[in-house]
Amino acid sequence: MFQTPVIEHLTLPCDRLPAEFDRLRILHLTDLHMSRWSAYWQRWQKVLQRARPDLLAITGDLTHRAWRWQTSVAAVVKLLAGINPPLGKFFILGNHDTLQLVAPLQEQGFQLLHNQAVIFPRGHHRLAVIGLNQHRRIDTDVPAALAHVQPDDFKIMLMHYPDLVHAAQAAGVDVCLAGHTHGGQICLPNGQPLWRHDSLHHTQTTGVHQFAGTWMVINRGIGVAGLKMRLFCPPQALLIELVRPAVK
Repeated sequence: MFQTPVIEHLTLPCDRLPAEFDRLRILHLTDLHMSRWSAYWQRWQKVLQRARPDLLAITGDLTHRAWRWQTSVAAVVKLLAGINPPLGKFFILGNHDTLQLVAPLQEQGFQLLHNQAVIFPRGHHRLAVIGLNQHRRIDTDVPAALAHVQPDDFKIMLMHYPDLVHAAQAAGVDVCLAGHTHGGQICLPNGQPLWRHDSLHHTQTTGVHQFAGTWMVINRGIGVAGLKMRLFCPPQALLIELVRPAVK
């Protein structure tokens, strides 16, 4: 679990990306599973605070044990202190989270996306950051999340469970950011996970994938659950840059 923290850089060419949002930088974090502050998180804090994203997106499981939420949320706030992207800090809840996290995080400038979208207009175009409520799978409501999103908007969707990508693709979402799987957390030397926690193919437990015109980015996350270790599956934070494809 104690690999040297590194922010991995990822460039996504997006055909529908408006010129006004070219080179948008998103810091994507997921599955922190924080219970308390430790030297591990102090090392990650130093790395994360060097990032200069335009937007912070956290796709669930910020904490691990609901009954320790007060200690957990204090650790989350400490970890992310000093990260203040111009477009904002957005999060959704995962299956390990509790609703008691919401108010303390909102007080620190984080915005919960609860089956809803935030729209950023620039010039004649709009960027929609959409968050699915996935504290439980049955809470997911894609139509409600898209209620104020227009077909021509460039759509970024935050989801906890990656296998919701099919519904997102059907809704015309351009980029999906997800977590939940931990990349398997315990993998064989070739990277094949022993557990998936998801209905997608085992080759889609982590990494970047395309479903028709939709990018799916599945982040391995920083924390652990169950066994307090990772094997052939290092922790991950992503700095994603969206770019317009080069004109041929």
